[in-house]
Amino acid sequence: MEYLGALSKPLPDQVIWISSTMKGINDLEYRLIQMDRFGVDMQILSLPMPTLDDLSNMPVQEFDRITKAANDGIARIAEKSHGRFKGIATVSLLDVGKASDEVERAVKDLGLLGVQILSNVRGNPLDLPEFEPFYTKISQLGCRIWIHPAYVRKIYDWMNDEYNMNMMMGWGIDTSLAMFRIFRGGVLERHPELKIIPHHMGTLIPLMAGRINGFVMGQGKNGLPPAPLKKTPMTYMKMFYVDTAEGMWKPAMKLSHEFFGSTHMLFGTDYPWGDTPKIIENINALDIPEPEKRMILGENAIKLLGVR
Repeated sequence: MEYLGALSKPLPDQVIWISSTMKGINDLEYRLIQMDRFGVDMQILSLPMPTLDDLSNMPVQEFDRITKAANDGIARIAEKSHGRFKGIATVSLLDVGKASDEVERAVKDLGLLGVQILSNVRGNPLDLPEFEPFYTKISQLGCRIWIHPAYVRKIYDWMNDEYNMNMMMGWGIDTSLAMFRIFRGGVLERHPELKIIPHHMGTLIPLMAGRINGFVMGQGKNGLPPAPLKKTPMTYMKMFYVDTAEGMWKPAMKLSHEFFGSTHMLFGTDYPWGDTPKIIENINALDIPEPEKRMILGENAIKLLGVR
């Protein structure tokens, strides 16, 4: 409610529709019932509409105010949940200084576990030098980064206007581009301690890893020779942790697992959008030992996030 209260009025149509029609968004008792139904002991809460920036030209200072309110709200829910909920913050990298300060406040004062950012910053990739202080702050805090997909910018007009294609397919493309820029731009090389969790099973990276590996060292940036990497491209790509939120499709679950492995997959369902029973079914259908299934279904998150 803090988030909705902080938004300028009238509320965007998409926010009104989601908050009024999806019971799992704002009814915590219903959410707890669903958690018990699926055997979920604890849920990590995040802001469900961090892509608001893609729907408006809101001034930068407004995002600082809105995300602070949202982070306060998630922290309040977690505090009153008797251990059933934990939360992560959301920040906008439109102002790196304010984003860094807010992460520190959220982690140290509010007890949140990490921070969610978008896969692009109004079209700018996540490896630009101006974002370096943010990654340094995250490294100092020792918390985790989640990458939420954003709309692809400067793309075909029909992708924005027809068949919901930018959200349906563009989000996955943009997340893949963000992952690529983070490793190829040297963010993971400069900050090897970072633990980054892109949503949706790593989207295109498992599918295109061979092609990326074959092409990535052949051309540099802006016509310059390719900058060297200390490790192989494949090593950097496998440093990411991914959730299982696109796991409704069994072949995609299998492919993502084959690439990232049992230690780098975290159970996640994009609730209330995802098909939770199907995702659990497909994890259990993986041809791996039962202890590895338990890692994906909870033990990896406990270890990575330090929760019990």
